[in-house]
Amino acid sequence: MSEQEIVALEKMANALEASGQYRVLRRFVPSASYQLDDEEIEPSRIRSILVVDVETTGLSKDTDKIIDVGLVLAEFDRVSGQVLRVIDRYSGFEDPGCPIPEAITRLTGIRDEDVQGQAFDEARVESIIARADLVVAHNAPFDRGFLEQRFPSFEKKWWACSQREAPWSQMMTGSTKLEWLAFQIGGCFYDAHRALVDAEVTLYILSRRGPGDRPILSHLLEACGRKTYCVWAEGAPFDAKDKLKLEMGYSWSDGASPDKPIKAWFKQGVVDLDAELLRLATDIYPRAASVTVDVMTGYERFTARYHARDKRPLPSREA
Repeated sequence: MSEQEIVALEKMANALEASGQYRVLRRFVPSASYQLDDEEIEPSRIRSILVVDVETTGLSKDTDKIIDVGLVLAEFDRVSGQVLRVIDRYSGFEDPGCPIPEAITRLTGIRDEDVQGQAFDEARVESIIARADLVVAHNAPFDRGFLEQRFPSFEKKWWACSQREAPWSQMMTGSTKLEWLAFQIGGCFYDAHRALVDAEVTLYILSRRGPGDRPILSHLLEACGRKTYCVWAEGAPFDAKDKLKLEMGYSWSDGASPDKPIKAWFKQGVVDLDAELLRLATDIYPRAASVTVDVMTGYERFTARYHARDKRPLPSREA
């Protein structure tokens, strides 16, 4: 499309928007830079963020394989949280050694012939991982499991989840799906479910302004920097199960899985541990008790690993 045609189309789009009757979406175009001004950033403030996405043959990291990986490495200002410039990108296919399920092809458009004989450029991927200070995925529990299985060096990185740790509820977006956020916050559309473009769109969304007119990335950095906790409500009374599940967001573990070796109700992603323990003491346990608490940082979050595990006594019911 010529520059003249683009200008003409943009004039039409602006006219439609100016009427107040229409909202026009632009097709997403990746950018080389998201810096809003020409301010010189002190080099000591610059860090690197690696936004990742994968397409796979299914949902299980143990039995399914990655067929498409997208990596976007960018610099950001650790003080303001502003995304600066993209410094590297990688996109690649890999043959899973089995037919791609029809449902996956319908979702992604990736066919057996696209991946046949293909393999990821391991040296290139490892080079990009090595330069990252922070790894971000829009569904980190899913992407992290697959990527650590395929590239174990991801295990040594601090991770964040733009779906769970960005301020979407505060912004009242109504959904955390990436396509919806692209429309709602970025005013754009794109062909979703291909790894590189999903990663590019995630970076773009993080560069936009959020609460307090701060970059959304700055809120994500704040959230992912906190410790979170997994609380195991061991020995909770049987008649408290509905309250634990329906009101307090706990899930049941039968203790049979290596990932969940404790037989108890558990709750992940707890931020205010003191408040959670007080509620257990007040609403669940009729007498003094202790519960197991796992401490997580960005190195362990969204995995079965934990930074520390110990017993915590519940506060007194009068606290």
